Amino acid sequence: MKIWSWYGAGDGFAAMLPVHKEDIFNGTFSADGTSKTWATRPQVKPGIERDPKKQKPVGDLSPLIGASVVMNEKAHAALKDFLEQFGEFLELDLVDETGLAGGNQPLFFYNVTNVIAAVDPEKSKKDEGGIAVPKFARDSVPRSAQVFKDPLLLKRNIFLNDAAHAELKGLIEKAGLKGSSFRAA
Repeated sequence: MKIWSWYGAGDGFAAMLPVHKEDIFNGTFSADGTSKTWATRPQVKPGIERDPKKQKPVGDLSPLIGASVVMNEKAHAALKDFLEQFGEFLELDLVDETGLAGGNQPLFFYNVTNVIAAVDPEKSKKDEGGIAVPKFARDSVPRSAQVFKDPLLLKRNIFLNDAAHAELKGLIEKAGLKGSSFRAA
């Protein structure tokens, strides 16, 4: 069985950034496999390039920090039924002063809470920061569709098995969503 990494941004699309710098350091957007609640909806903004000629458009799905995906209402409507069995959606606000994303709007932070110990640390390639290239233990992931995080890489990757990859890719294509990519892990 092949394992895939899901990235909230395809090449050529802008990332989302926290409006308030303290949200970076206080764990607001920490995607560590645990359930989250927010007392108030955090705010994000599209990443703006210094050179306007290099500005990337905002996709329906965008990265934020670490292993997280932020999506607009269109993407949320198309993916919610499938994804909510593996995590939770938290609302946040897009502050779009530039108009790059079509104006201020609600967005959804997808927080994966399905944690499966699948990475084999002995077979994985390591560097100073830990596991650089994960290798997965045989039969560690159920054959049924799974969107998950591994305890060794909680803040770095969102993984999918073949069944989840096929389902999610199909839903994204059917809805015509932009801004997401998959790579074999």
